[in-house]
Amino acid sequence: MRLKKIYIIVPSAKLESPIKGSIALANELSKKCKVVYVVIKKSEFSSNLLDPKIKFMCLASSGNLIQSIFNLRNMLKNDGGKNSVACISFCLSADFYNSFNRDIAITISSVRGNLPKVYRSNYGLMGGVIAYFHLKRLKKLDYVVSMTNSMSKIVESYIDKNSPVIGNFINEESLEVFRRSSKNQNAYKFVFSGSLIEAKMPRLIILAMNELKRMGIEAKLDIFGEGPLYKELNNLKLQLNLNENIVLHGYVLNPFSEIANADVMIVPSLSEGVSRAALEALYLGIPCVMRDVDGNSELISSGINGELFLNNNDLAEKLLHVAIFS
Repeated sequence: MRLKKIYIIVPSAKLESPIKGSIALANELSKKCKVVYVVIKKSEFSSNLLDPKIKFMCLASSGNLIQSIFNLRNMLKNDGGKNSVACISFCLSADFYNSFNRDIAITISSVRGNLPKVYRSNYGLMGGVIAYFHLKRLKKLDYVVSMTNSMSKIVESYIDKNSPVIGNFINEESLEVFRRSSKNQNAYKFVFSGSLIEAKMPRLIILAMNELKRMGIEAKLDIFGEGPLYKELNNLKLQLNLNENIVLHGYVLNPFSEIANADVMIVPSLSEGVSRAALEALYLGIPCVMRDVDGNSELISSGINGELFLNNNDLAEKLLHVAIFS
């Protein structure tokens, strides 16, 4: 069977990691067949990230939830139904929409993280209920793919069928221009890219930089991202007299020139799917120091492309080790 069209559905066009991954997938698939990129909520979007061949649409213009679901179903039917159309969804709301389409399209979900852990971190006790609902609802889809083996085992325990492993997606062609050929000669340069929220542990990175300074190590840190901890982190760097060592850039669409100029990417998150920031750094030849959780051990080979840590007190030492020997 040859698919004529693939729909990719996401909650919004806000350029966070899952959305960037879906865009990279859409661009690659558009080389083989027609692709429609669908967002559920109205949101700002830099449409130039999508290949011009890809059709972009927003379901919010369809009306309420029920009207939007029926509008998506009608489009799938009109494009040939299950014999020629597939619908790939990313994240909770998109998976919910997709779960109504199994009779008219090949339905696929791409699970992006350890859902029970992520939802509990974001929503407390209610997060466990949300994760249970999300994972059980995935049984309504034809296929559910995971990004790591550890993630696959969690998903399979809920859906009672295999969950093939397909990794995260990055746009390699757009990154290649940023690759550098030589190492830094002056201060060690570290970089963090991600949401400034508790689960990402950005505060820990600033404390590690303070420890390196206490050890007499000259080091710089660039933090890319926005979130509720931004003001607190800025105050912390000032309190620790690290204003000359740390720059909080806020949200930057393409921080790749700074990432490519770093010695180490830091990913201290309490839970990870497959960190897109880490994949981008590794592709550019930048080693990563990551917390030893979820599938990170499937990504990092100690002494080759970075190091793993578990104890927060070990982060500064790991950063220095990787910066020196990479």
